[in-house]
Amino acid sequence: MEGSSPSAILKIAFLFAVFQRDFFTLENIVTAIAVALLAGMVMAGIPSGGFIGELMIITLYGFPAAALPIIQIIGTVIDPPATTVNAVGDQASSMMVARILDGKDWMDKTDEVDHDSIPEAP
Repeated sequence: MEGSSPSAILKIAFLFAVFQRDFFTLENIVTAIAVALLAGMVMAGIPSGGFIGELMIITLYGFPAAALPIIQIIGTVIDPPATTVNAVGDQASSMMVARILDGKDWMDKTDEVDHDSIPEAP
């Protein structure tokens, strides 16, 4: 979600600039935030989910069909950095949760497993 949401906002802002429309209205900003949240939570886990999000952006804002190739090129260019941000963000989030749950010395703790309680394979 860390990379998908900003990339959705970037795509929307880019289309508004290309088609010389005013992005800074309350309705447009609220819609952009909703699209970014939806893109981050739902479409990030779907193969080719970015294409679905791009179609949704064009439909919600009433851009012409000619905007689709433009937004797909932008999506292709920003997808690798967004994927990197997602991967790093997931790791950082996991480390923060571990720190909160396990306390200050969370990296020094080891997971002790009782090997006698593990059943053997048949």
